[in-house]
Amino acid sequence: MFRELKNEAKLSVLLHTKSPLTIRSAQGKLLDPTLLDMQCVKSRYHGADTVIIPGSSLKGVIRSRYEKIIGLFGGECCDIFNDKSRCNHKINGKKNKPYEEQGRYVYQYVCPACKLFGSLNIASRIYIADAYPAGECILGERTGVGINRITGAAQKGALYDFEVVEDGTFQVEITLKNYELYQMVLLLYVLKDLDEGYVSLGAASTRGNGRMEVQKLDIYFRDYRKDVRGWKGAEDSQEILLNQKYHAEYEWKVPFFGEMALRNLSIDEMISNCSEVNVQKKLEEEKCQRSKLF
Repeated sequence: MFRELKNEAKLSVLLHTKSPLTIRSAQGKLLDPTLLDMQCVKSRYHGADTVIIPGSSLKGVIRSRYEKIIGLFGGECCDIFNDKSRCNHKINGKKNKPYEEQGRYVYQYVCPACKLFGSLNIASRIYIADAYPAGECILGERTGVGINRITGAAQKGALYDFEVVEDGTFQVEITLKNYELYQMVLLLYVLKDLDEGYVSLGAASTRGNGRMEVQKLDIYFRDYRKDVRGWKGAEDSQEILLNQKYHAEYEWKVPFFGEMALRNLSIDEMISNCSEVNVQKKLEEEKCQRSKLF
């Protein structure tokens, strides 16, 4: 499925903290006993150490919510924690196709989540980079205590402290390659849920931590097929024209690609633009297709 590059999209998202955020590092205070018990993940950025949101943390949260939304549309996803129900277990032993056809064959029969996020049998079509601060982050401390599961009271000797981001804005870059229109729509629904507080990032989310808002959304489209006039999925016949509404020029830069940049969008606005994309019908077709094999 990646032998021919058909389309790409890059989503540039600004996430701002609505409540304290902590993405805990595995190092703790091993390197410095004076540090807090639990530290935020940090990385070197612009010559200084700063807190970040790892791309792996973002991808896990996004995939989890993506699977739930697929279920709401009537689709089905495999259970990656169950050896007998995950896609790679079902596909293994059934790949009796020639090598040249195996990629398309596997993509045809894996679940909708694995189609976008990848599995042991197929590469991911979505790439989420580490999110770095866009400006200064204000750090703070919180104190927690372990709870005795029998008495329900504080456990003696289980007091700990951890670092949080009190206030900060993070720049997130999400790239899709050879994606389908319905996959973009589902991803927009995930961002909408994140913005509205139905999805949280990091630790201590049950205490209200990790709520984020989408302050800015830019989407950059590229298409590498010369017969395309607007926004189209890699395998879709449907095409969405966005030029007139956004006054965006879709121009070929010979001989490589055509591109369009849409800036300062609202999530609801983009979901409305995709109202012609029948996500439920697409998921039902894929479900029927997989049932012929399994």
